[in-house]
Order: sequence, then C-alpha cells, then structure tokens
Amino acid sequence: MNEMDWSRLKVLVVDDEPFIRSFVVRLLGMIGIAQVAEAADGAEGLSKLPSFQPDLVVLDIMMEPMNGLQFLKTVRMGLGGAPYDQPVVVLTGATDAPIMGTAMALDCDAFLAKSAGPDAIKERIARALTEKAAVKPSDQYLAVPLPDVEKPPPADGSPSSLPAPGPRAVEMPINEVEPGAIVDRDVVTEEGSLLLAEGTVLSRSYLGRLSDLAEIIDLDRIWVRSPG
Repeated sequence: MNEMDWSRLKVLVVDDEPFIRSFVVRLLGMIGIAQVAEAADGAEGLSKLPSFQPDLVVLDIMMEPMNGLQFLKTVRMGLGGAPYDQPVVVLTGATDAPIMGTAMALDCDAFLAKSAGPDAIKERIARALTEKAAVKPSDQYLAVPLPDVEKPPPADGSPSSLPAPGPRAVEMPINEVEPGAIVDRDVVTEEGSLLLAEGTVLSRSYLGRLSDLAEIIDLDRIWVRSPG
C-alpha cells in the first residue's frame, strides 16, 4: 500500500449530485490523485470507460436514468467497455441498506460512506486495487436481479425470523473473523435485505466489505463456523 504511486492512478467518479462529485474529487486530490473524470449517471459513466480507462470507479447508486447497480451489472457482464473485474468502490449512506446486498452480489470491491474522509477513501482504494472482488466468470452476473433503487424492496425477512445457528456456530465481531470462516446464518440488514447467504466462505474481500458496512449501518457481529 505504501509503495502505490497515487499520482499515476486514474479514477472515474459517477454521481448525479455535483456537490458529492466535487467532494469526492477533493478527497482524491488530498491523497494525491489528480487524474479524475466525472460522470452524472451510469450511462455517462459507461461512455467514458473505454476512452478514460480508469484504474478505479467511485460509484453512487441512486441515480437516474441509469443507476449505479445497472452500471455495475453492465461492467461485471463484460459489456461496459472495461475489464469485467474493473475495481469499483460504491458510495453509500445508511438509507441505501436495502440495495447493499445486490452490490455485494455484483462484487463491488468496497463500500464508502458519503461522509468519509481522505484516510477512509485511501484505504478503500488501496484494498480495491490489490484484492479484486470480481472473481466469478462474467456470465454469472447476468442472473443477479436488480431491485428498484427508488423504492426499497419489502422486508420479507428479518434477523428475528432467521433459523437458529448451527451447533458449531459462534457469533463474532466482524473484525475478529478470520478468512476461510463460513457464514452460519444469513447476514441481513435491519430491513431484512440479504447481504451474505449461509454457507458463504468469507474471503478477505468479503470481510473487508462487511467491515465497510459496519461503519455505515448497524452491523458489527455475524454468526460463523470453522471450515471442515
């Protein structure tokens, strides 16, 4: 991380709010990133990918006419004019919780609160560039359904309605879980939106993204079991 040449990085910021875009651009400048392009929605962002060829995309979700999930799915399917494993950091707020599960399913590389400072964005970018989350074949992302980002999906599940954890399960703080542990109980938001399903093997990338979310929503402990 310390050897990364931040001045050589190219970042595309996709957000429909000029204030947020300018805020992110300022944060990037504070950590030494000056090669920045901006886009006001997903469609404009896709149009800039082939020519700008960013090292990383900072992506908002709530945009029109093309939202961030549509942008991310297009890229992951290999149709965005960029590598399907293009590193993407998702900008989010607490009200975005119902759609975070889809962003996880589409393997965004990190989550960043819109109120974050330069240290946080530097850590997220460094992780996204060194530990890419998109490891599935690009055609598998076609099956990921996209929710209506304007209206949160109904909360048809909640932590209280989930099945009891298994006999080998332990509830642990996210920052104490070791890579290779297995999710023993669905990880869901307070609204009942699924983030990670039971049986998921927790890689460093998954744990990093869960740690990101723990800073934004009420999520600090999960049920896990050891492999084998």
